[in-house]
Amino acid sequence: MSNRGGRKIYRNSSSVKRRRTKAAINAVVITIAILIVAFVGYSVAKPIFNYFSNADKEEKKEPWTAPELVEPEETAELPSEQQSEVTSSVDTEPVNSDMKFTAFRLPYEALISVEALADYAAQIKGDGYNAVCVTLKAEGGKIYYSTLSEFAYTDENAVIGTMKAEEIVTVIKNCGLKAFASINILEDNNRYGENRDGSYHTIDGSTWLDNSAAKGGKPWLSPFESETVGYTSELFKEAAAAGFDAVIADGLVFPTFRNSDIVYLGEAVRNDDRYKYLVSLVNISYAAASENDTEFMLKLNAADIINDTAEVFRPDELTDVKLLVEYIPSELNGTVVYEDNVIVLSDLSAADKFSAVFNIISSKAGDNIKIIPEIKYSSFNHSDYNDVIAELVSENYESYIVE
Repeated sequence: MSNRGGRKIYRNSSSVKRRRTKAAINAVVITIAILIVAFVGYSVAKPIFNYFSNADKEEKKEPWTAPELVEPEETAELPSEQQSEVTSSVDTEPVNSDMKFTAFRLPYEALISVEALADYAAQIKGDGYNAVCVTLKAEGGKIYYSTLSEFAYTDENAVIGTMKAEEIVTVIKNCGLKAFASINILEDNNRYGENRDGSYHTIDGSTWLDNSAAKGGKPWLSPFESETVGYTSELFKEAAAAGFDAVIADGLVFPTFRNSDIVYLGEAVRNDDRYKYLVSLVNISYAAASENDTEFMLKLNAADIINDTAEVFRPDELTDVKLLVEYIPSELNGTVVYEDNVIVLSDLSAADKFSAVFNIISSKAGDNIKIIPEIKYSSFNHSDYNDVIAELVSENYESYIVE
């Protein structure tokens, strides 16, 4: 019987075995080769990958973001990158006496670094202001820039800023803004020198404090002391020479003296002419600014002027001084009698209240003193703020500061 399935092919078992062995060896060799290539490649590639990964991380550091500001309008979006390098080529053209501005007063934190100040200034520029006001010396005496005054460093804790005055000006002007500087003169509780130079001293020579030492009493700078006079002149000359467009004198007040203090401090602190020492500091500050063609402003509180408690407010003795008036409506809620007119401030709308207060202040100041409002934005709701700004514009106040 024939085999219909076709011819069978038989393989030699030893041949098959040799082929299988060879294939297995080849597979092992190929596997080892792949592992070697992978190992060498990874060894070379890993440091290269890490290098570019780390470099990329260093280049993509997040820019410093300023804390949220309270703004009169919707906050503008800050640019994703800010220029931190300060250049010296800026417009230093002096501001003439007819300058018009809308300025924003920055918080102290704005002067912690070049980057922080640039961020704040860019934000303010985006919101439509054309000037920035920074505080070089604050109430309490802290100094937020690297001053050249040797006297300032006689208190080791007074100077906390690291940026030079010129550097601050450059950053602000590189953003296309005018630069204003505020200096608080007498509300200074630093302890300058071993004998607390510039402070009030009692008749026996000891340093006067505004409370007992056990209750945290603090010294104040005294307008009667020559060190205070020299220190004031130094700071204003330094700010003006740095290129600020305007300097503002603040804190020209006496502390609240107790009856016992007056006995220990002597006749000068209770004399009716003591205000003349405050006026003298205004004139010294004004002269220091004028040497560099820098605008000068004296800051006073609206309630103090209305209530006749601003001792330095002497229009006949303040020649050509621009008066920056801080307006906080919550401080003015009573009844005011002026030139036989009785005005109940608490009954007025936000706009009418502003108008009434500043009309009284303008009348008291006379024609030789220009009034510039400083509006504390946090004192208003948004609607009242807008009404007050519209009112001051309608009354031809061409310049103002928002705090």
